Amino acid sequence: MGYKMMKPRYGRMAIYILLLGGVALLMGGLRSCRQKALPALEQGGSQGDTIDAGIIYGPLSYYLYDDTLGGINYDMLRQMGRALDRPVRFWPVVNIEEGLQRLAQGRFAILASLPSDRQLKKHFIPTHSIYLDRLVLVQLPQADGTLRATSALHLAGDTVHIPESSPAAERLLNLSQEIGEHVEVKEEKGLSEEYLCIKVAKGEIRYAVVGEKTALAMQERYPQLNIDNPMSFTQFQVWVLNRRDTTLRHDIDTWLDSYEGSEGYRKMLERYGAFGAGASRKSQE
Repeated sequence: MGYKMMKPRYGRMAIYILLLGGVALLMGGLRSCRQKALPALEQGGSQGDTIDAGIIYGPLSYYLYDDTLGGINYDMLRQMGRALDRPVRFWPVVNIEEGLQRLAQGRFAILASLPSDRQLKKHFIPTHSIYLDRLVLVQLPQADGTLRATSALHLAGDTVHIPESSPAAERLLNLSQEIGEHVEVKEEKGLSEEYLCIKVAKGEIRYAVVGEKTALAMQERYPQLNIDNPMSFTQFQVWVLNRRDTTLRHDIDTWLDSYEGSEGYRKMLERYGAFGAGASRKSQE
């Protein structure tokens, strides 16, 4: 009697197991399709003439908006690829540290772009400058509308957030020495300049230091952000290459010499609101 009562339950359980197995197989197939459509960054190092370009994600450098790709680095790398007659494969980068590691390992041929500074030149070779930018402090006004920090002196004893391995770290270290007070610098792993601005806008962190062009773009989305205090002089933004890729660097710089004098370059800078590199870029070398 008991056996007859339990048998239908075992039958239903067998059906459930079969259904779950089918769902698992379907999910596995979907994961496989996604992996084929969106290859992992670790798969860099394309064969042949393809240039693997790590491109730092951000509202000026590289972005996706309404199914449209854009950004000054994205547009210029495409122009470069056409001029050199070499296909360019893009690898979006949010974590600067990981991007630099992949560049050093040869998985990327180019990382676009970073401010040119002494630390960067110790380990990589920069191209001629792509455009000009500077670092600014991002903060929220206080309840009465005043700013907590109106100069570098007001950062003494406080914490400033930057992306991990950002060149801003060296500038803030120098700033601490200049004012004779300690400024705590927290490098945020896996967070872009854009995301740090969002965290400031939401009141999750007090200060962030990012590129002015990124800050201006983010201020359009979050008008409450204040970005009036510069943290550096104007800096050259460059693409960086592995130190072994001197031939590619020569080809890129030769192309930049001609492209930066073109009408197309001027219009692109106007479109993205970026400063031109100008003739003074040669002073970086």
